[in-house]
Amino acid sequence: MQSMMFTGRLAADPQVSDDFGKAVFRLIEKRGVDSAGKDRLVGVNCVSWSKGLNEKVIARGLAQGCEAVVIGAFIDTTYTARDGKTRAAKELVINRLTVLDWAEDCGADGASGAADPEHAAA
Repeated sequence: MQSMMFTGRLAADPQVSDDFGKAVFRLIEKRGVDSAGKDRLVGVNCVSWSKGLNEKVIARGLAQGCEAVVIGAFIDTTYTARDGKTRAAKELVINRLTVLDWAEDCGADGASGAADPEHAAA
């Protein structure tokens, strides 16, 4: 299985289950501008099944605007939407996570630019 690497900022605060068994967040990254001059954003939905990572890093250290590097494998998943229809989606299952901007370091715009190698997690 191939690993993919994605760097971006969290679009919203992560969603972490009460038992820390699952954490979900979306990373977005600016990729130039379109013909109308608007920012072109790409995003990826990330999911972690690692209780330790979810409890110690994702729940405590990530918030909207924080920057992170995620390495993982894409999987196809299906879910039932609110309208009752079955839908398909791709998720990046986290294998490695490096946090570049911690929640306490992120300003209102989420752009502190500080990177702390001591806070990298596997």
